[in-house]
Amino acid sequence: MVQCAHHHSQYVYHACAYGLSGHLERPFQHIIPTQAATVLGRNGGRGHDHVENFQVERIISFDSAFVEVGGSFDPCHNRHTSFACSIIEKLNILDVVTADRVVSRMAIYSAKEGERDGEPTFDITGSHFENLKIAGHRVDVKLATHVFHEHDTHSKVAKAHQANKLDDWLLGSKLGKLSDRELGELEETYHALGGMPEVVKGWKVKGDKRRTDNLTFSPLNHINLEEHTGGKTELLGFGSIICIPKFGIVRLAELQIDGHQRILTMFQVDMCSTGTGGTSGGSAGGSGGKPGT
Repeated sequence: MVQCAHHHSQYVYHACAYGLSGHLERPFQHIIPTQAATVLGRNGGRGHDHVENFQVERIISFDSAFVEVGGSFDPCHNRHTSFACSIIEKLNILDVVTADRVVSRMAIYSAKEGERDGEPTFDITGSHFENLKIAGHRVDVKLATHVFHEHDTHSKVAKAHQANKLDDWLLGSKLGKLSDRELGELEETYHALGGMPEVVKGWKVKGDKRRTDNLTFSPLNHINLEEHTGGKTELLGFGSIICIPKFGIVRLAELQIDGHQRILTMFQVDMCSTGTGGTSGGSAGGSGGKPGT
């Protein structure tokens, strides 16, 4: 029997990326359609998109947004591989959030062909901000990509989460140092934090009672805002969540982990004061597997 030179498999690829999306409610209503977006076909291959010189009424702008996804079989390592990346240059949101470059990268490797109990692995190495500024303060902090390189499968994350070993990286975990009254007052001032007290309460559950699906972490949760503002500032920092008076909330580098999928979104900005609306971007993620796995 002649062996086919082409690799055949029931593996289904999945990867997606987008540059920026959002909406404005005040002082005027405007939907911001997703700028630069692409999705990988189930058979792999490549997809990409590019948008230049985007601007909405001098409220949100960027010079360039490029996204790319790809998927193929790696015969040297006997694995299916896929990737997603999003790159934004010269991002500016109301001159409050600016960055020369925002890079989000996700690499996904399947288990080796023939391993029925194997898991896909994920890596966000290479994701970073260049010259990120929040309300004029330069926030020069590297993502803790090594933490999630060490916990590159869902089972590793779930085990560490139930053992409380990843608590420092949980979304909103730094808000846990506030009393219920203080957290309620903060939510009343910053409406974009609506629902966050319930999230914080959920993280306080210990041991095997903790849910291990739909987890959200931040590899930038080690930000100490005082180190970047000289110690005196009206801004409030809770790890990756930064509260800006009379503006709103900035959330940085959120990593959603759910079963066989991970999505990294580099920024989410929610305006809830002189104007209302929100935008997010620099997002890359994906999954993959065979039917029934």
